[in-house]
Amino acid sequence: MATYAGFVREQVKIVKGAVKAFVSSPGVKRSFCPACATPLSYEGERWPDEIHLFVATFDDPAAFQPQAHFYTAEQVHWLRIDDGLPRYARSAHES
Repeated sequence: MATYAGFVREQVKIVKGAVKAFVSSPGVKRSFCPACATPLSYEGERWPDEIHLFVATFDDPAAFQPQAHFYTAEQVHWLRIDDGLPRYARSAHES
């Protein structure tokens, strides 16, 4: 499972170092730290103005409260999340 936070691309600024990126599949670019290989972001053609960052890489992951769950159709059958947040089988625009 991965937890991402989505941002408008212009809202995101790398403040230290540089990232490496690669095309992982058609229309999808992923970035990572070249020093330790930690995955950092996901960008897709479906959301041209957005970048999705791995919450686990934030200095304070708890500072960002979840607003919804996306791609729940891909959730493993044994995972139960009962927090009352909106759930989308795919994205909010594709459900």
